[in-house]
Amino acid sequence: MSAAAAALEQVLGLLIDEERQLSRLIALALEEQTAVLESGFDRITAISAAMLEAANAIEALESRRLSLLRTIGAEDLTIEGLLPLADDLGVAGFADARLRLSVRARELKDAQERNASLLVNAMKLRDRWANMLGGLASPTYGAQGQRTARDGTGFVSRSA
Repeated sequence: MSAAAAALEQVLGLLIDEERQLSRLIALALEEQTAVLESGFDRITAISAAMLEAANAIEALESRRLSLLRTIGAEDLTIEGLLPLADDLGVAGFADARLRLSVRARELKDAQERNASLLVNAMKLRDRWANMLGGLASPTYGAQGQRTARDGTGFVSRSA
């Protein structure tokens, strides 16, 4: 086996490890959705730390992958660009790895978009409740686009 083929085998192993980390991120993102819905702030914090750890692991894998590709002069090639080179060198599995990574990336993107929507809606709801309980009406935006609160008829007395 040539040095280039051996390097591509290692790159393929890194791609498989990266897919595992993406799967871990997806599981964490789904767990985060549940924590947000349950207002489990401690769980959200712990999940965020685990997500950061997984993201750092993916970054380290990417760094190792680029280093290996540099050794064979292929650092500018995408995974799809590596397919013909891998085929020529008899390294199988790049096409499947590319497809699996693509699916996982899409799943993670979808989960994170749902999480972002949940978090934005939770913040809006919290603001609305705080304003209602504080005796203020819903906030409006002034001429300069800055948020201003209007006096309202709340059900909590500010003088109490």
